[in-house]
Amino acid sequence: MPEARTTTPLSQYCDANTQSLGRETPSDFRFRYVDLSSVNLGKIDWQKTRALTYASSPSRARRVVKPGDVLFSTVRPGLMGHAMVRAPSDLPLIGSTGFAVLSPKEGADGRFLFHSLFLDEFKRQLAQFEVGSNYPAINESDLLRVKLGAVDGSSQSLIADILDAIDDAILETDAVIEKLRTIHVGIVDDLLTHGLADDGSPREPSSLAETKVGPRPATWTVANLGHFVVGAEYGTNLSLDDSSAGIPVLRMNNIQDGEFDLSNMKFAPARAVERFRLQRNDVLFNRTNSWEHVGKAAIWRRDEPGPAFASYLVRLHCGDELLPEFLHLWLNWAPVQRAIRQFATPGVQQVNINPTNLRRALIAVPDGLDEQRAIIERVNGVAAAIEDHRRERAKLSSLREGLRDDLLTGRKPVVAIREAAE
Repeated sequence: MPEARTTTPLSQYCDANTQSLGRETPSDFRFRYVDLSSVNLGKIDWQKTRALTYASSPSRARRVVKPGDVLFSTVRPGLMGHAMVRAPSDLPLIGSTGFAVLSPKEGADGRFLFHSLFLDEFKRQLAQFEVGSNYPAINESDLLRVKLGAVDGSSQSLIADILDAIDDAILETDAVIEKLRTIHVGIVDDLLTHGLADDGSPREPSSLAETKVGPRPATWTVANLGHFVVGAEYGTNLSLDDSSAGIPVLRMNNIQDGEFDLSNMKFAPARAVERFRLQRNDVLFNRTNSWEHVGKAAIWRRDEPGPAFASYLVRLHCGDELLPEFLHLWLNWAPVQRAIRQFATPGVQQVNINPTNLRRALIAVPDGLDEQRAIIERVNGVAAAIEDHRRERAKLSSLREGLRDDLLTGRKPVVAIREAAE
């Protein structure tokens, strides 16, 4: 049975620090200023903070912030613009009055307080006190009335240690993913420019020939995409709804980072869209979107038939000289993305790249399918490593949410915390 746990107002854990810079502050007093744009999802982006003097500071740069304090965004609090100051900064820290500065009381652990801010129950209570519609806000006095589980100091620290450890693991995973993404970009740049020699090594720059798209291997064919893509098929233009009785239909928002995001799907009657269902290695091109997103492409990698697709998307059919995986790789290459946007025509709030214009784009393709496969395998090796780490991050995030909910609300007894950490 879960141990019974009472609740207590936030004011039992902390005070709202209202200490601010006064008029007697010297005009040349230097400090580091944190405003709402500097904080997101629990982190302070120190690159977005500013070193200011009192004379040059904005009128809202007043709240004194100390290590151990928690910054809570009282403006649009649902966006989670909250963070904890865990160490001294290079200059005295001053926060915008858009923050409540929560200073832990004696015996309270600020880290426990910080993690509690992300509980769904905490957010639900906040919503009851919000005022305003376009820019909802919460008064500090109301904020201090929100209730948390009543937890003693030693248990607070134990809970915070566990959640901090998971946060650290997530940050380490994020760093690895970012490093792999940089490696992935470099490999794609190298392989789509130099290709691979017979021994599997990238060709030397001296072996390349000058082409209409820059230096490329002499054995590659440079031609309009229409030479390699034998057909283009628009998706369904039927109205879609939320009923899951039919077949899910991909829209432009379902292509993310060159892959399909199957969340937030709409549906259409099965018989009406059956012919639009994706088959293995189908490449979809996003022909209509905002300027920064138009031209995205994704490939269906599964053996079983996939969703159908809407008319914002176009299915490209490769001829015998071009592998769909190579086309997908090429379409998502940053220089190609920039080049094909030159064919975009403006519409109402969006731009369009029609398949006829897309087929005019130049592409450099290895003459042999073996080299195409070798390039794809090399790139996919790094992509698989990225995906493995993304799955690991998702597991850590899920673990954090579960433990946060269990431990901070009392659903799991405090005596079981050590077991959860092992």
